[in-house]
Amino acid sequence: MNTLMYVKGAERMITAARLGSGGLYVRFADEREGVIPVVDLKLPGTPEHVTVPRPHVVEIHLANGGVEELPWDFARQFVDKRHRDVADKAAARGRHLLATRLRALRSGHGVTQQELAAESGISRVSIARIESGRQLPRYQTLVALAEALELPIERLLVG
Repeated sequence: MNTLMYVKGAERMITAARLGSGGLYVRFADEREGVIPVVDLKLPGTPEHVTVPRPHVVEIHLANGGVEELPWDFARQFVDKRHRDVADKAAARGRHLLATRLRALRSGHGVTQQELAAESGISRVSIARIESGRQLPRYQTLVALAEALELPIERLLVG
Protein backbone atom coordinates (compact mmCIF):
# COMPACT_ATOMS: atom_id res chain seq x y z
CA MET A 1 0.00 0.00 0.00
CA ASN A 2 1.37 3.40 -1.00
CA THR A 3 0.83 6.22 1.41
CA LEU A 4 1.18 9.78 0.22
CA MET A 5 2.46 12.05 2.93
CA TYR A 6 2.82 15.84 2.95
CA VAL A 7 6.11 17.14 4.27
CA LYS A 8 5.89 20.70 5.56
CA GLY A 9 8.06 22.93 3.40
CA ALA A 10 8.57 20.29 0.68
CA GLU A 11 7.77 22.89 -1.95
CA ARG A 12 10.93 24.73 -0.83
CA MET A 13 13.30 21.76 -0.79
CA ILE A 14 15.30 21.03 -3.90
CA THR A 15 16.13 17.35 -4.14
CA ALA A 16 17.90 17.25 -7.50
CA ALA A 17 19.31 19.51 -10.16
CA ARG A 18 21.23 18.87 -13.36
CA LEU A 19 22.24 20.69 -16.50
CA GLY A 20 20.78 19.39 -19.73
CA SER A 21 20.39 20.53 -23.31
CA GLY A 22 17.13 22.32 -22.45
CA GLY A 23 18.52 24.17 -19.44
CA LEU A 24 18.67 23.54 -15.70
CA TYR A 25 16.40 20.70 -14.59
CA VAL A 26 15.19 21.04 -10.99
CA ARG A 27 13.16 18.65 -8.82
CA PHE A 28 11.53 19.48 -5.49
CA ALA A 29 10.68 17.22 -2.53
CA ASP A 30 6.97 17.45 -3.38
CA GLU A 31 7.85 15.76 -6.70
CA ARG A 32 7.27 18.81 -8.86
CA GLU A 33 9.95 19.31 -11.45
CA GLY A 34 10.72 21.50 -14.39
CA VAL A 35 13.36 23.16 -16.49
CA ILE A 36 14.77 26.67 -16.33
CA PRO A 37 16.10 27.85 -19.70
CA VAL A 38 19.77 28.87 -19.35
CA VAL A 39 18.99 32.29 -20.84
CA ASP A 40 16.60 32.98 -17.91
CA LEU A 41 19.40 32.33 -15.41
CA LYS A 42 21.28 35.44 -16.63
CA LEU A 43 24.63 33.95 -15.70
CA PRO A 44 27.93 35.86 -16.00
CA GLY A 45 29.55 32.85 -17.64
CA THR A 46 29.00 29.41 -19.12
CA PRO A 47 27.53 26.85 -16.69
CA GLU A 48 29.63 23.71 -16.31
CA HIS A 49 27.90 21.72 -13.58
CA VAL A 50 25.53 22.16 -10.64
CA THR A 51 25.37 21.04 -7.01
CA VAL A 52 22.68 21.17 -4.34
CA PRO A 53 24.68 21.93 -1.17
CA ARG A 54 21.57 22.80 0.84
CA PRO A 55 17.93 21.96 0.15
CA HIS A 56 17.05 25.59 -0.57
CA VAL A 57 19.72 26.46 -3.11
CA VAL A 58 21.36 25.22 -6.30
CA GLU A 59 24.95 26.21 -6.95
CA ILE A 60 25.81 26.71 -10.60
CA HIS A 61 29.53 26.26 -11.22
CA LEU A 62 30.79 28.28 -14.17
CA ALA A 63 33.56 27.53 -16.64
CA ASN A 64 35.42 30.64 -15.44
CA GLY A 65 35.60 29.23 -11.88
CA GLY A 66 32.76 31.34 -10.50
CA VAL A 67 29.79 29.96 -8.61
CA GLU A 68 26.29 31.43 -8.80
CA GLU A 69 23.64 30.59 -6.19
CA LEU A 70 20.09 29.99 -7.37
CA PRO A 71 17.54 30.23 -4.54
CA TRP A 72 14.63 27.80 -4.33
CA ASP A 73 11.97 30.46 -4.96
CA PHE A 74 13.49 31.51 -8.27
CA ALA A 75 13.57 27.89 -9.41
CA ARG A 76 10.07 27.21 -8.08
CA GLN A 77 8.42 29.78 -10.33
CA PHE A 78 9.53 27.77 -13.38
CA VAL A 79 8.17 24.54 -11.90
CA ASP A 80 4.86 25.72 -10.45
CA LYS A 81 2.73 28.40 -12.11
CA ARG A 82 0.84 28.97 -8.85
CA HIS A 83 4.06 29.95 -7.15
CA ARG A 84 4.83 32.41 -9.95
CA ASP A 85 1.38 33.99 -9.53
CA VAL A 86 1.90 34.36 -5.76
CA ALA A 87 5.40 35.78 -6.29
CA ASP A 88 4.11 38.24 -8.91
CA LYS A 89 1.37 39.44 -6.56
CA ALA A 90 3.87 39.87 -3.72
CA ALA A 91 6.20 41.83 -6.02
CA ALA A 92 3.33 44.10 -7.13
CA ARG A 93 2.37 44.67 -3.50
CA GLY A 94 6.00 45.54 -2.68
CA ARG A 95 6.25 47.99 -5.59
CA HIS A 96 3.01 49.65 -4.48
CA LEU A 97 4.19 49.99 -0.87
CA LEU A 98 7.53 51.45 -1.94
CA ALA A 99 5.78 53.81 -4.38
CA THR A 100 3.45 55.12 -1.68
CA ARG A 101 6.28 55.45 0.85
CA LEU A 102 8.67 57.28 -1.49
CA ARG A 103 5.97 59.67 -2.69
CA ALA A 104 4.99 60.49 0.92
CA LEU A 105 8.59 60.96 2.07
CA ARG A 106 9.45 63.15 -0.91
CA SER A 107 6.34 65.27 -0.43
CA GLY A 108 7.00 65.47 3.30
CA HIS A 109 10.43 66.92 2.54
CA GLY A 110 8.80 69.46 0.24
CA VAL A 111 10.75 68.51 -2.88
CA THR A 112 9.59 67.79 -6.39
CA GLN A 113 10.58 64.76 -8.40
CA GLN A 114 12.90 66.99 -10.42
CA GLU A 115 14.60 68.32 -7.27
CA LEU A 116 14.99 64.80 -5.87
CA ALA A 117 16.42 63.68 -9.21
CA ALA A 118 19.02 66.46 -9.15
CA GLU A 119 19.98 65.73 -5.52
CA SER A 120 20.12 61.94 -5.88
CA GLY A 121 21.57 61.57 -9.37
CA ILE A 122 18.58 59.37 -10.32
CA SER A 123 16.58 60.45 -13.37
CA ARG A 124 13.20 62.06 -12.82
CA VAL A 125 11.66 59.45 -15.13
CA SER A 126 13.00 56.65 -12.90
CA ILE A 127 11.64 58.39 -9.80
CA ALA A 128 8.24 58.77 -11.50
CA ARG A 129 8.26 55.07 -12.42
CA ILE A 130 9.14 54.06 -8.86
CA GLU A 131 6.45 56.34 -7.44
CA SER A 132 3.87 54.88 -9.82
CA GLY A 133 4.83 51.32 -8.88
CA ARG A 134 5.98 50.45 -12.40
CA GLN A 135 9.65 50.04 -11.50
CA LEU A 136 11.42 48.30 -8.65
CA PRO A 137 14.73 50.07 -8.06
CA ARG A 138 18.14 48.56 -7.48
CA TYR A 139 19.64 48.77 -4.02
CA GLN A 140 22.06 51.54 -5.09
CA THR A 141 19.10 53.59 -6.31
CA LEU A 142 17.39 53.23 -2.93
CA VAL A 143 20.61 54.30 -1.19
CA ALA A 144 20.90 57.40 -3.40
CA LEU A 145 17.24 58.35 -2.79
CA ALA A 146 17.55 57.85 0.97
CA GLU A 147 20.73 59.95 1.10
CA ALA A 148 19.11 62.72 -0.95
CA LEU A 149 16.15 62.74 1.44
CA GLU A 150 18.57 62.59 4.42
CA LEU A 151 16.91 59.45 5.74
CA PRO A 152 18.17 56.02 6.72
CA ILE A 153 17.41 53.53 3.95
CA GLU A 154 15.19 51.61 6.38
CA ARG A 155 12.62 54.42 6.14
CA LEU A 156 12.20 53.72 2.43
CA LEU A 157 11.97 50.00 2.97
CA VAL A 158 9.98 49.66 6.18
CA GLY A 159 8.10 52.90 6.61
